[in-house]
Formats: sequence, C-alpha cells, structure tokens
Amino acid sequence: MRLRCVAAFVIAIGTIGCHRPKHYETNVEITRVTAARKDDKGKVLTIDLEYAFSECPGSQLEVLRGDAEFAACIGKHKVGDKVPVSIDHEWADDGHWQWVVRKVGDCRRVADPNDEASFAVVRECEDWNVNGNKVGFQCRYLPEKNLLEKCPWFKRN
Repeated sequence: MRLRCVAAFVIAIGTIGCHRPKHYETNVEITRVTAARKDDKGKVLTIDLEYAFSECPGSQLEVLRGDAEFAACIGKHKVGDKVPVSIDHEWADDGHWQWVVRKVGDCRRVADPNDEASFAVVRECEDWNVNGNKVGFQCRYLPEKNLLEKCPWFKRN
C-alpha cells in the first residue's frame, strides 16, 4: 500500500513538472491596428492588433483583441513598428499548451477567457517544385522542429 502511495505521488509530481508554465520575450512587427468598437464619442473601447512574429521562421501572424485601456496605450504604435512582447506558455484545461500575450511594448493586456476574436495562424511555407519548376507553395500548419527550437511557445502538445 505504501509503495502505491509513493508511486502515485512521484507520478503526480512528474506530471505537474511537465506542465509548468514558462515565460518568453520576443519581438514582433505590427501589421495592422483597427478599432473594433467605439463609444458614441469616438473613444476606442475594443481594438484589434495584428502582428507578425518576425524573429520566427515561417509566417506566424496573431490578432489580439484588447480592451479600452490596452487600446489607449497601443495607439502610440504604428504599422511597421517592431515592439517586444511578453508571452506566457501555459497548460490549458482542454489538455494542450497555449500561449497568452500579456504585454505588447509597454502596454499590458488582460486576456479575456471568453475572447473569440483573437486568433493566430502558425505555419511554415516553402516553394513547391515539380520537375525543377516552381509551381506554387505548400504550408505545414503543425509547428516543425525548426520553428519550435526558435519560438518554443508555439508548442501545442
């Protein structure tokens, strides 16, 4: 009986250790800033911020929705600006890893757990050649080793 309790404890500790949150810092390039909702006086209540993870291989885009406080702060940044972001990589309740952007530049972002507007497109694309001729491109939407080595917060499982 005692051996079972010890084994269960070791397994539980090992599982918790594997799912420990991590914090990352990187730089992104702002590609779009759009007011999603304004009040009757024109004050932005909700903003969409799109940026590219320019330091990561492939084409990684993310659109974040932010509240009025985030909108007021992020307004000082323009399309083309490169800004730092703070990312928390956390184990989600539905059994996979997720990344949550907590700060863009010096603007804090409170993530809304019910947010359905924010999304990310994580993909690695390359030319598609047939008989030595470029005929298009193909993309992989599951992160490959090369991407995860450089940008580990994209890990999902």
